[in-house]
Amino acid sequence: MNLAQTTRMVLEELELLPDVESPLQKPLPWRPSLGLNRRDENVRPIFWRNRNRSYVARTQDWDEFPNGRWGDARSPAFGELDSYGIGLKGTNEQNIKIWGTPTSIKDISDLFGRYIGGTLDTLPWSEAPISKEADSIQQDLIDLNRRGFLTINSQPAVNGAKSNDPVFGWGPRNGYVYQKAYLEVLVSPEYIAELITRIERDLELTYYAVNKDGDLKTNAPGDGPNAVTWGVFPGKEIVQPTIVETVSFLAWKDEFYRLGQDWANCHSSVSPSRYVIEDVMDTWYLVNIGKLTLKTMHHCH
Repeated sequence: MNLAQTTRMVLEELELLPDVESPLQKPLPWRPSLGLNRRDENVRPIFWRNRNRSYVARTQDWDEFPNGRWGDARSPAFGELDSYGIGLKGTNEQNIKIWGTPTSIKDISDLFGRYIGGTLDTLPWSEAPISKEADSIQQDLIDLNRRGFLTINSQPAVNGAKSNDPVFGWGPRNGYVYQKAYLEVLVSPEYIAELITRIERDLELTYYAVNKDGDLKTNAPGDGPNAVTWGVFPGKEIVQPTIVETVSFLAWKDEFYRLGQDWANCHSSVSPSRYVIEDVMDTWYLVNIGKLTLKTMHHCH
């Protein structure tokens, strides 16, 4: 117990750490950590949006945290998956009670549909219920899941909402916030080539697609960050608190497939559920799709 990490994780799990969010206004679109060394942190990748604690655990040994711009994520490595707190929570029995025993892709897509619809509180990759923000794209997400495209993370486009907007707002008063449409989705290998072909026809879309083995496909112009959320506030430079970026996506990919394998392992080695979940994890691609950064925004990174 004399390790700071252990004590902090216990306090976080017990939800005893004070929350820096005021009930009136979120300072950032994601929930900031109260670790003393993270006080100035104001940029994070979008991938851990539904697993806030995991991101804090995997980056706690960083010497400094991004502030104002996202530097080179390759210098401070993301923590190992075997460190405390990264894997799937709950016992096998508890998880089977929550997510049942899917024996087909349709069963899995039904689970995702229930999560999007708000009747299921968690998925192996999301530790909290879906946010109100998804209401405006809920039907699109449900339709995608019905067709076998399993949606992991998303945000709707927002063009100049007031910073005190009850759903999209964050940051100081009298500001305006913006979001690019973003979608992270699990795609069957039989559709991946066609999906990439269609994305590449649209010059405004950028994508990253990767499978469990790390076979990365992308049309991103470089490894640099692409802001997907930003805010404009009186008397301040533009704030870009949420980004998409290659190295972070690959770190998230490892965690994503590990959580999927943990889910499969809840079921006995001879069960149909174990087989179908493992098959998805072994062969399907994790894909994120977003808008390319506006040219006028380049200098703000």
